[in-house]
Amino acid sequence: MTNGVITGVHQDQKQKQRYHIYVEDTFAFSVHEDILVKYNLFKGTEVDESFYQEIVLAEEKHKAYLAALRYLGIRPRTGNQLQSYLLEKGFSSEIAEEVCRRCKEQKYLDDQAFARQWVDERLRLKPRSSYMLRMELQQRGVEKAIVEEAVSAVSREDELSAARALIEKKVRRLQGPPNPDEERRLLSMLMRKGFSHTIVQQIRGELRQRTDG
Repeated sequence: MTNGVITGVHQDQKQKQRYHIYVEDTFAFSVHEDILVKYNLFKGTEVDESFYQEIVLAEEKHKAYLAALRYLGIRPRTGNQLQSYLLEKGFSSEIAEEVCRRCKEQKYLDDQAFARQWVDERLRLKPRSSYMLRMELQQRGVEKAIVEEAVSAVSREDELSAARALIEKKVRRLQGPPNPDEERRLLSMLMRKGFSHTIVQQIRGELRQRTDG
């Protein structure tokens, strides 16, 4: 029953932030305490069908918002990732879009900051070519202009350092300087990871200096 006067409001015993609403002594619906307060859902408040539908929609939006905050609390995400997550959770596209907008307004969601942080952390912890950084950001739904802005901050020296770090990791496992076959494999690895021809050529020269030395 959703038409009548609220006659009872009972807190859930397990989920203390949820309340069960009774209309004309019959259970009608449950809401989060934020919705309870916002819509003044206390004894004596009158509920009709249109008011009930408004409450249901507000409750669904609030549920989506809390789900978004939990998801964003684990680690930074892109707007595209958050929207996909909410859709997978069963929320409508309209609610997912509205929650994404709200999270952006509150600075919980910032694709530009995400892209900058992604590039910085990748270069420090998991060396990548600018090509691979660009691909990874695009796969996460970051707009092309934001991707280009973040990747443009990567200098040739940054890429060279990333390539050297990858090579060093492999060379440490070898017995002495790399032989021609090992050198080919190392340089092929760099090419697969998207490093430019000039970077690969420079690394080749550095590898050969070791062998000559």
